Amino acid sequence: MLARSFIKLGGTGARSLIASSQRAYHFPQERFGLVHDNPGITAKRIIKCVGERLRKIDPARWESVPITFNTHFRDEQGFADIATSIHIHDALEREFNIDVKDKACLVTDIETAFYVVMKHHDAI
Repeated sequence: MLARSFIKLGGTGARSLIASSQRAYHFPQERFGLVHDNPGITAKRIIKCVGERLRKIDPARWESVPITFNTHFRDEQGFADIATSIHIHDALEREFNIDVKDKACLVTDIETAFYVVMKHHDAI
């Protein structure tokens, strides 16, 4: 009996029922999900944002350098490049909406950047 009455409503009744249920129950999808749920995507986001930032501030130096998970920002003697690290801190803060403790750690490679991002619970 219920099926017959539903069929009698015709196409417009069924469409309005579906349309109203879609409008009432909207669950927004996040762009990438949580950082901790997708470590591979997080690493790619880190590499992308750091690469874009370095190529923006010094294109002559970084344009031909591939940025990978093993890339480090130290010279031949092993000393850290402070200016580059500051730009990396800023890029990570903007991309993941976190506060990198500049006095507590110095990001000198992508692996350290990954650790810094993953240890923040509020990263998006």
